[in-house]
Amino acid sequence: MKIVRVPLAAGVLAAGLLLAGCGGQSWPSGAAPASSAPPATSPAPDSAAPPTPAGGSGGGADEGSGENSGGDAGTPEAAGRCTDGDLDAAPGRTTGEAGQRHTTIVWTNSSSQACTMTGFGGVDLRGPDDPTFGPTYSLPRSSTAAEPVRLAPGDTAHTLITWLPPQDGPGWAPTEIAITPPDETTSKTVAWPGGAVQRQDGATRPGTYIDPVAAGSEG
Repeated sequence: MKIVRVPLAAGVLAAGLLLAGCGGQSWPSGAAPASSAPPATSPAPDSAAPPTPAGGSGGGADEGSGENSGGDAGTPEAAGRCTDGDLDAAPGRTTGEAGQRHTTIVWTNSSSQACTMTGFGGVDLRGPDDPTFGPTYSLPRSSTAAEPVRLAPGDTAHTLITWLPPQDGPGWAPTEIAITPPDETTSKTVAWPGGAVQRQDGATRPGTYIDPVAAGSEG
């Protein structure tokens, strides 16, 4: 029998081809190819979700909305302005000494709804015709800042009148007060409960003046 010898290199090559055809490709250790599947990606953020507000704490459902932006029923902003028809006026106490005196005019909310007074209104003392100044003394305002005063039905506020009695002589004795609520044009007339007044019409630093409306019935 005739033996055919195959060169060693050719045999190794043939064996490699045979393995490739039967078992697929083989790779050296650590050299496996990258997967052909697409890389995993993070899910896209939900664009409809609102961002967290700066500062850390999120607001409630109504925060910043127009529905609840106004004052509630217990704040001055929630009650409309007190008109002349809402209010009754009456003289209150007169206190003080001979050098300077104080008289209150008491406002009462006689309506069925809350309202708000803010400011000074007007105060005119009326009496006999003074030969120099006439029958009316329109009182100037103090420098006190005005703040809102909310009046529920039946509540009271007051205007404080600070006035000087005459320093010499009989002075001028008013008989009544014409008082106007803040932002109104109609006056109410009440009797003047004090005595004679020193007229200072047009004075730069008068000792007789009015303060803005304040809560309660007394100064």
